[in-house]
Amino acid sequence: MRVTLEEVAARAGVSLATVSRVIGRRGAVAETTRLAVLEAIDELGYSRSTLLPEAPRRLVAVSAPGNPEYWQTQVCTRVATALQDHGLLITRPPVETDAAPLDIAIEAGAVALVTPTLTSLDTAIPCIRVDEQSASRTDGGTGDIIAARLDLGGGMTTAFEHLRAIGHRRIGLICNDTGELATQLIQRFLAEHPARSYGLPLEDWIAPVPKSFSGGSRAVLELKDATCTAVIVQSALQLHGALHGLRNRHLQVPRDMSLVGFGDSPTMRFTGPPATVLGIDVDGLSQALIDATLATLKITPTGLPSVPPVFRPRLYARGSTAAARQ
Repeated sequence: MRVTLEEVAARAGVSLATVSRVIGRRGAVAETTRLAVLEAIDELGYSRSTLLPEAPRRLVAVSAPGNPEYWQTQVCTRVATALQDHGLLITRPPVETDAAPLDIAIEAGAVALVTPTLTSLDTAIPCIRVDEQSASRTDGGTGDIIAARLDLGGGMTTAFEHLRAIGHRRIGLICNDTGELATQLIQRFLAEHPARSYGLPLEDWIAPVPKSFSGGSRAVLELKDATCTAVIVQSALQLHGALHGLRNRHLQVPRDMSLVGFGDSPTMRFTGPPATVLGIDVDGLSQALIDATLATLKITPTGLPSVPPVFRPRLYARGSTAAARQ
């Protein structure tokens, strides 16, 4: 029967995190504790992949959140490539949707998790991630290492300023029906909306739907019926669905509805019309995660910055937004 890390921890009388530190050879562990863990490993006959402690390179999990946005997958690809260039071994287990792949990676000896998720994850190894700018400045006791902050409020303000400048006041939001990113977008939408002080039903202008083509198609028509003249859309799938839904009702973008996507991708330049988007600094976020990982693993002499860098989404105005019809 296969021995687990939990059984090793129970035999040694220590936490799972301590076992992980001993096996991964990271962090400070008292010598008596280290010997107790090693003795428990011998007694139970625990064995691991040959990737582990004898290997000269360490294993790092670089993971996108469940059902990721395009910019998150691009960040993961850049981070994984850079860390491999520094001699680290990389595994790519998904996170948030199923704990088993990450648990397997930890049992295989992963010494850190690097992810562009905004969600705090309960892991036995350091979690190096991104957070929202308005979130607490501390890790809240989770032990997460915040490598960078994403200024969603600033991005939402930029989108609102653009739409207001061309005459839009009734601006809606299409977002995912689950996930921390969607939660943060809703909060920033309500906090930054130009009509927030006029007593208008802003909640009625929010459409949380599945991250799907059909979800976007349905949501944009609901917001059109709610008299919105412009909509900010979280995912590319939803944006493509919104364009399709409007066309099916014989409406035109941007004449009858202006659309702003969240996050740029190659497909956004070829929608009909090309989509105005809030672009994420993929290179900047990637480098911040890379630097934080190398500092955490003591591969580079520089430590973690006292204040993580902040990245504000940048508006790329294209053909999907135009002046509101009077």
